[in-house]
Amino acid sequence: MSVHPADMPYKIDGALPPELLTEVEPGTNLLVSGPAMSGKRQLLLKLLARGESEGEGSVVVTSRNPAADVVDAYQDVRPSDGHDFLRIIDCVGDATEVEGARVHGVSSPGDLTGIGIEFSEIAREAEEADLGRVRVGFDSLSPLLMYVDLQRLFRFLHVFTSQIQSRDWLGLFAIDPDSHDQQEVNTISQLFDGMVEIRLADGGGREARVRGVTDAPTDWVALD
Repeated sequence: MSVHPADMPYKIDGALPPELLTEVEPGTNLLVSGPAMSGKRQLLLKLLARGESEGEGSVVVTSRNPAADVVDAYQDVRPSDGHDFLRIIDCVGDATEVEGARVHGVSSPGDLTGIGIEFSEIAREAEEADLGRVRVGFDSLSPLLMYVDLQRLFRFLHVFTSQIQSRDWLGLFAIDPDSHDQQEVNTISQLFDGMVEIRLADGGGREARVRGVTDAPTDWVALD
């Protein structure tokens, strides 16, 4: 298993079509935006699991599905030679133990303080494991806005994304734009270096484009 230096880009080839994006710089935070049933959680998990063959760890904050469901979906996309550092911050379930991952429980998606505390604990675990490169996935931001107002979520995400940036990790945050008004999405988008947008195509497939971390927005490209 190869372990890349901290200043090397994070590889995402294989998770996204190569004409969209193949790598991003350490400390990057990306918003993965798409409507319900667009497969954005699977894409987010693929982007996380892509790092395992490079010796990188994965963290998933889940605000929709219990940890066991997330781990099952993650196992479907992880490489056979993957790293064994998988941590789940579970905001919806009551599981304290899931095979294949260590689970950190939080009382609800609105417990932003609890999420922050558990994330700091995981960062300490990564440091103790001498793991300098970690990918963090947040699935999804949309339920949080049912519990807290936009201003509070913005402050929390500002701190959370700054921690990812300062550690030279990679952050991936899913959101359903159809669940919010455009102003909310625009406000949250300001915190991110770029965005992966997913849409349902007329023929029933899915298309994606990338904005913010490329010289110009890419064209829409088929995902299926």
